[in-house]
Amino acid sequence: MSKIEKILKKWESKPTEVSKDEVVNVLERFGFELDLKRGSHIVVRHLKLIDQPNFGSMGEFTIPSKHGRTVKGVYLKKILIAIKIVTEEY
Repeated sequence: MSKIEKILKKWESKPTEVSKDEVVNVLERFGFELDLKRGSHIVVRHLKLIDQPNFGSMGEFTIPSKHGRTVKGVYLKKILIAIKIVTEEY
């Protein structure tokens, strides 16, 4: 099992929060475009998310981070859905 698979498995077990750096690394690994210039929010985009339900018209969604250091577990569910769409497992 690769490191990325271990991280995704951990996220599926619904942790309370994970580090922002871990989230950024995983999203970059799957080819997401990130805008980290918005303070404590990460704006995430991917072409395959365009016109998907629960994502913006440009294939974007926002992930707030707690104090700019961690991401709450509730937002990991949306990230996991986005990864499944991007990898065409959805």
